[in-house]
Amino acid sequence: MNFLVWESGVSPEVVKSWTDMTGIDINQIIFDSGDRRDLMVANVNAPIDLAVIDSAHVQAFGERGLLLDQSRFPLPPEEQSEGRWRAMCGRYGVPYSWGNTGIVYRADRLKVPPSSWGDLLKPAPALVGHIAMPDDQEELLAAALNYLGRPMNSGDPQDLRRAFDLLRAQAPAVLIYGLPVTAQQERSVHDLIDIGLGGTGDEKTLNMTTDQTQPWRFVTPREGVMVWVDCLAVLSRTSRPDLAEKFIRFLVRPDNAVRDAIFLHQPTPNPRAEAMLPRAVRDDPQIYPPQSYPIIYRKPVPTDSLALRRRILGALIAIHDAQ
Repeated sequence: MNFLVWESGVSPEVVKSWTDMTGIDINQIIFDSGDRRDLMVANVNAPIDLAVIDSAHVQAFGERGLLLDQSRFPLPPEEQSEGRWRAMCGRYGVPYSWGNTGIVYRADRLKVPPSSWGDLLKPAPALVGHIAMPDDQEELLAAALNYLGRPMNSGDPQDLRRAFDLLRAQAPAVLIYGLPVTAQQERSVHDLIDIGLGGTGDEKTLNMTTDQTQPWRFVTPREGVMVWVDCLAVLSRTSRPDLAEKFIRFLVRPDNAVRDAIFLHQPTPNPRAEAMLPRAVRDDPQIYPPQSYPIIYRKPVPTDSLALRRRILGALIAIHDAQ
């Protein structure tokens, strides 16, 4: 069964338990940006049975007929998530994990931990040439807009131009446009990244590709907690919808949700599973953001702003490549 998922996006122990129980292998198809995931979901020829899709996009894909309505597969109460997460995934997705966008950094190289988007977007001279930013227009602009005090999904051309000006000024300091967890694996930049834009749990993946000192940390900027929810969705083109749904039910079972949450370093949306987590996990500020920070839930960006947003990303990469 083909599963479209983030790199290190599911616990190997959980996958092995599934295969041992059913005899069915899970073929993980890895994506490293929302834009690339969206292209694969939309490609009717891509052999995908189920996918991890964030809540800002799952409804649109469902309305285009690309996803199956999950109400045909009702979950028992113990496997259900909190109402707010179910509402965000809607009819076409089952909540899998949640987290927020923030800053990943090397604690062994930064004397003062970052605390604001400004520490990344207006970097100190020592960080020039050591920054990784995602090549994903939504993630880039969300951070810039949040720093500017504007909605992270804004389609206002004036907001987007201000965000572009901020990101353009940062571009000469950027080492690479790519998710830090992906860029870190490139030999040419492997040991040069000190800070970047990432998400909850990325610090664990980064530490898995670094030395034994575990130097990477994740911090939520004080401007706000930009919350995303990843949903499990069955693609309408699958030839095995019942099997795909069986795997989803296996993943969201409380015992497996606990194992996934610990592996991913991300909060679980299932309250029964959350209660089973070790206290150290529930109290970890790298996993659960500070309750005093403003909460901003990810929403879809206006369709009519997509062309401008993509031009901004293209311009930033062109500026960077011309250096």
